Amino acid sequence: MMSALGRLRLTSRRVVEGAMTGSHRSPLKGYSTEFADHREYVKGDDLRHLDWKVLSRTQRYYIKRYEESTTLRAHVIVDCSASMAYPRTPPRGAMTKYRYACQLAAGLGFVLIRQQDPVGLVLFNDEVVTQLPPMSSLSHLRRMLEALDATEPSSRTETGRALHTVVGLLKRRGLVVIISDLMDDHEQVARALAHLRQRGHDAIVIQVLDEMELRFPFEKTVNLRDMETGLRLTVHGAEVAAEYARRLNEFLDQHKRSCFEHHFDYVLASTATPCETLLTALLSRRQR
Repeated sequence: MMSALGRLRLTSRRVVEGAMTGSHRSPLKGYSTEFADHREYVKGDDLRHLDWKVLSRTQRYYIKRYEESTTLRAHVIVDCSASMAYPRTPPRGAMTKYRYACQLAAGLGFVLIRQQDPVGLVLFNDEVVTQLPPMSSLSHLRRMLEALDATEPSSRTETGRALHTVVGLLKRRGLVVIISDLMDDHEQVARALAHLRQRGHDAIVIQVLDEMELRFPFEKTVNLRDMETGLRLTVHGAEVAAEYARRLNEFLDQHKRSCFEHHFDYVLASTATPCETLLTALLSRRQR
């Protein structure tokens, strides 16, 4: 997988900041910056960048945005709540959602460090469990892999709260990659994504679900247990399959719409899809 991903580059479609000259855009203003576009003024913006000519013509407040080449700063945020441990006993050759998420995080970390962009790692469940600041060395990649490997999914999911905490920790605008099953309150997640957008970050949201969660192949009576609350439910698969599919599609559409509203990439990932296939498709699309 690494050899295939090494030929690709992960680029941010939005403005990012960095301390080193590279191949990505930054809003930093200096001799090498050029005017890029406008955006509407929001409270707190520096009035030095207000476009007075546009104001005089339209009576509307717009801020000038500039760009220059800079290194991308990325953070990979991985859900390690108990629901990510599904299934408890994966079929031969399969893996839990968390192990799949770890492979995606490792692949993205490799690509970013290969292109000399610093990448950080955050693990969360109902709180931030682990945080590694962005760095761009192979030794840092090893630390990321060790942190992922040493963590076992546990506790309940509080995606919204954890993401708000993460946004507060990010000192520079950059790319945030969220890898989670998003088994959480949609409104809380949507508000956290809006917070990311408000702070000027680009984002990729990869929603990881097991193939059985997507297909619901159960036809006979099955005992279900919530991996985070312990709640148990006995259902007849054939009787609830249609309603399950309806609610699943509604659940997925809600998260997808939230991402599209903020111009974030959304990817639905089945654990049955090889990680290298998913990442290659994602990175190729963003390159274009």
